[in-house]
Amino acid sequence: MNRNIPLSKSLSYFSILILPLFSLYISLKHFRKPEAKNIFWLFCIFLGIIHIIFPVGGSDADGTRYAQRLIDLHYQAITWENFTASLFVEGGSVDLYQPLVTYIISIFTDNPRWLFAIFATVFGFFYSRNMWFVLERLPAKNRFIVWILIIFYFLVCPIWQINGVRMWTALHVFVYGALPYIYSSKRSRLIWCFISLFVHFSLFTPLVILLVYKFIPRKITPLLLFFIITFFINSIDMEQIRTLLSSYLPDFLQPRVRGYTNEDYVEAFIAGRDGGSLLIRGARFISTWGTTILLVYISTVGKNIIQSNKYLCNLLCFSLFFLGIANMLSLIPSGARFIAIANMFAIPALIFFFAYYHEQKKINIFYSFLLTIISLSLLVPIFFDLRMGCDYYGISLILNPITTFFIEDNTPIMIYIKQSF
Repeated sequence: MNRNIPLSKSLSYFSILILPLFSLYISLKHFRKPEAKNIFWLFCIFLGIIHIIFPVGGSDADGTRYAQRLIDLHYQAITWENFTASLFVEGGSVDLYQPLVTYIISIFTDNPRWLFAIFATVFGFFYSRNMWFVLERLPAKNRFIVWILIIFYFLVCPIWQINGVRMWTALHVFVYGALPYIYSSKRSRLIWCFISLFVHFSLFTPLVILLVYKFIPRKITPLLLFFIITFFINSIDMEQIRTLLSSYLPDFLQPRVRGYTNEDYVEAFIAGRDGGSLLIRGARFISTWGTTILLVYISTVGKNIIQSNKYLCNLLCFSLFFLGIANMLSLIPSGARFIAIANMFAIPALIFFFAYYHEQKKINIFYSFLLTIISLSLLVPIFFDLRMGCDYYGISLILNPITTFFIEDNTPIMIYIKQSF
């Protein structure tokens, strides 16, 4: 019996209305088909529609505040003039995307589902394109470590991050422009790196890193040393950071600088970074050390092979440079987000190396054993990230977009799982 039954394009698209989880399966199993990334995009929109905004027990998450802001704007009937007056001023919004979308949607409805559907539409477009940039370049057959890294890549900034829609949408917009530029020299895409600034102001930093990288030598060894040195830095002078940022950033960003660098916020950040459950700390440790060891491995053992491919060499060099700066920025409150952006370049470098070039290098038993252990250990942060996703969806996940508008689903899947044990 032939299990690889071909599916028509119309049936593939229609599946999103009947059983979205099946459409996800279709898009990933048949990822080489032209429509696959669009089907995945539609699934992302579905997840936006069923995203739990007001969970049982309450929440102080960004997504809850966005939803409440939508409701307030709808009933306050704020004029366009009053709305624009609150943008880019001290004490007001320093980003454009989220406030503008929220204001426009509030004119028509107070239902947060429509707001998050729009958030997911935009996020899902760039997310799906960034994922398929890698998937479309995979060879016909791939090793176990490649598939693990692909899953890991999907979870660097997954769709449920629309709960913090400004930063994480900006991440994918920036990567949508920068990844093809770094890997394929597509300069036309750079415009998206500048557009990302209007989604979240902090993307100014990756943009500066991208521009500075243009003027540094593409040498693997010096950049690897820079990355390793910064990896072991564990403290930074916050007063100097505050003074530096205050000297160069515009006035409307000054409240953000003071907020992110004040002593109370820094202490809370350190406590949160060093705390958490064993699973959280274990997943964070394995994720950090696993990717670091792999990057060191391909930069040393695979150095000569990588240097023979200018595209992969450029991607690896940029990843090492970006990660080196991100390591230092991660010591600042909210600075760890830049490691996530850097990983959006570093992990594709790992994927492409192990997919295409690793077999060209004969490795000893020790390296083979090390790569197997790392591959298996990465299942821990993968499991943790998927578990985090269960906090944003309820039983609607197994339904479809039509039925979700007739039920109230505010109980995350994780609560049902916990109650079962």
